[in-house]
This record gives sequence, structure tokens and C-alpha cells, in this order.
Amino acid sequence: MSDESLSPKLEPQNFPRATPNSGQDQPITIGILPLVDLSEGAAEGHLCEGLAEEILQGLNKVEGVRVLSRTSTFLYRDAGLSYQEIGKRLGVLYVLTGGLQKGTTRLLLNLELIAVDSGQAIWTIHTTREASELFTLIGELVSGVATALNLVSPGPKHSSLNLEAYDFYLKGRQYYFRFNRHGMAFACEEYQQALAIDPEFAAAWAGLANCAAFLYIYVDRSEHHRAQAEFASRKALELDPDLAEAHVSRGIALSAVGESEEADEAFETALRLDPNLYDAFYFYARHCFAAGKFETAIQFFEWAAALRPEDFQAPLLVAQVYTSLGILDEAQAARRRGLALVEDRLKHTPDDVRARYMGANALVALGEREKGLAWARIARSLDPSDSMLLYNLGCIHALAGEIDDALDCLVQALAAGLSEKAWLIHDADLVSLHEHPRFAELVRSLDD
Repeated sequence: MSDESLSPKLEPQNFPRATPNSGQDQPITIGILPLVDLSEGAAEGHLCEGLAEEILQGLNKVEGVRVLSRTSTFLYRDAGLSYQEIGKRLGVLYVLTGGLQKGTTRLLLNLELIAVDSGQAIWTIHTTREASELFTLIGELVSGVATALNLVSPGPKHSSLNLEAYDFYLKGRQYYFRFNRHGMAFACEEYQQALAIDPEFAAAWAGLANCAAFLYIYVDRSEHHRAQAEFASRKALELDPDLAEAHVSRGIALSAVGESEEADEAFETALRLDPNLYDAFYFYARHCFAAGKFETAIQFFEWAAALRPEDFQAPLLVAQVYTSLGILDEAQAARRRGLALVEDRLKHTPDDVRARYMGANALVALGEREKGLAWARIARSLDPSDSMLLYNLGCIHALAGEIDDALDCLVQALAAGLSEKAWLIHDADLVSLHEHPRFAELVRSLDD
């Protein structure tokens, strides 16, 4: 991936990224390589990812630092390249690498911050700690890196968060980002397990709210899910009003019930608290698209894509928004970027249903109709009754000129629980259906 792909085309005006201190013209760039799981049986991959994410988020709060998403570096895990070569390919000044071993009660961690120009480590740590000290240790790690770079350290962050609860939380996040009903059900269970151990775990409450809002929109528009999203999002904010993720969950919950202005405020607060939070940009973009704010949606989707260059969703969704505005060259370019990411994803995870159907959409839109329809059939065979899958199949068939098949899929999507009327109205993929009486009836059926 080229360096240009790491920079957004449109920068949100009110949420600047971390800027350098007075002695620098540009922020210091760091790439966090995947932490190696040194535990017995290599069974702690989710904890290695979670720790990398915590370090990333901590460093992004240091003035003068910009950190690439850890997942944008995954292809270099077994590439057999030197850290200098990896750093050059990533376009960063420093590479942070290391490993984690989790025992029954203790953690062994080693990290190195390597200068790309010299290939030398300018900061290292090798430490064994009680597992209960993990979150204090994260603050020490961030402070150590900041000090090594001659930047102002935010100071160690002390936390009483339970490691077992955090473990359940990380598993919940893995399931949540599958964006289907099965993943949401498993994520809910993991978040509830975390909260049973630690009822004051704000991020777990935010995760539970996100799941409930998803289920309300895409699976079952029930009072139970609405009330759960409302309660859990408020609880997260009550416990930690400075947690950006809590404001994102509040924005998602408000957007789900049509409280558009209040949702805007929640997302904007999240971005002020953490201008580098992918979730805030991505879900704010979805909210803006549903509200018909296409220019703003483009802005936030592009920024989300810049924050996570490996994620296929933002470029493929922004392509739809460009199409809605008639900016067809940009739409096709975004589809090609997104499709390349989907193809890479499917090499490693061929049963990723969301990647498969979003890639199918891109293929049809780019003129590869038969291949796209073949991918759509594969996706349907993997999860035939998922409402989001069925909705996207409707889009794919509409793009392919198969109007009756498209309408049939949309009818099935609504029967499976999808209730997001705004996407039906604004989605450029469905334009060919707008004059059809069955489509008009579908839209009317979603009136409150």
C-alpha cells in the first residue's frame, strides 16, 4: 500500500489529529507490529491484540505522535524483513515490536522501539509483572516511549480493571466486528461476562450498548433491545464521561432511534476526546449517510479509511456515497481500493461473509458482473438468513439489473429484522428500484 493511502482526502475541520510540539514540523510516526504471543499454546492472541491497541491509543494521546493501526502491519508478521525495511515500507520513523507471555498469574513482556534510519533500539523493556498490574504497566509503556522520543509523557495510568473481565471484553470486540447477528449474540455474552466480574467496566457497557443497537436495527426492533441500548450507553457515560468509546455508543444508540441531532453531539464529543478513534469516524459516517448528509459522510468515511488502511468497509461504503453525489471517478477508485482489501482478507479468512458480500457488490459495480454474482451466492450459502446479508444481496442484484431478485432479497431482509429505512432511501445501489411499486411498499412498511 502506498504512503498516499495513509492520508485522507478530506480532513474533518473540527477534529485535528495530534499535532507536533513546538520543536517539530511533523508528528513522529510509529508503526506497532503485531505482538508475538509467547504463551503456551499461543492461546492469547486476543490479549496481544488488545495490549497493542491500548498502547496505540495511549501513544495517540501524546502530543506530537501519530501511530499507524497495528492491523495495517499484519502482513509483515512473517515477511522475513528487517525492521528497517518494514519501517520504510510503512513510511514511519520508528517501529515498536515485542512479545507477551501470559502465565497463570504473571505476565512476561518485552518491547523495543527501533529507529528505522539506524535500525537501533532507542528504548527497550523486559519485565515480569503480576497480571493485575497490566493496566498500570500500559501507562508506564506509553510514558517510556514518550520519554525516549523527548516528548511530554502523559504519566502512568493507574487502573483497577480486572484482567479476566478485560479478556472477556476483548473477545466480545472480536465477535462484534463480524457485524452479523451471530457475532452480536456472542459479543453480548462476552460483554455480560465481563460486567458480571466488573460491573463498573465502562467500555464493556459501551460494547453491550453497541450490540443492542445493532440488534434493534438489523434483527429485532424490540423494546428490549432499544431499552438495553439506552441503559447501557448511559451507564457507560455515567461510569466514565471521558471515555470516547462511551460517547460513540451513545451516538449509535441515539441514531438507532432517530435522535439525529443528539447523536451528532455524542459523536462530536467522542472525536474531541479522541481524534484518532476509528469507531467514532466510521459510525459517525454511517449516521451522516443515513441522515442524507453525504458530503460529511464522505469526510468521515475517508478519515476512517486513513486510520485503518487495512479495513475494507470504509472505502466500499464511501464509494456508495460518491455515487450518490455523482462523483463516479472517485466512487470507482474507492471500490478498487476496497476490493483489493477484500481479496486480501478472503485469502486469510475465506468464510468472512461481510467481506464476501461487500466484495461482490464492488465487483458488480466495477463491471465484473458474473464474478460478483458468484461471490454473492457464496455469501448467501454461508449465512442465508442474516438481514444485513440479504439487504446487501438486494443491492447486488439491483446493480446487476435483476430487479425481481433484488426486491425479493429486500423483502426477506425486512422479514429477518432489518428496519433501517434511511438506507433504503439513500442507498445509490437501489436507485433502479425506486419507481417500482414493491419498493415503495417496502419503504412504507417501515413508517413508524
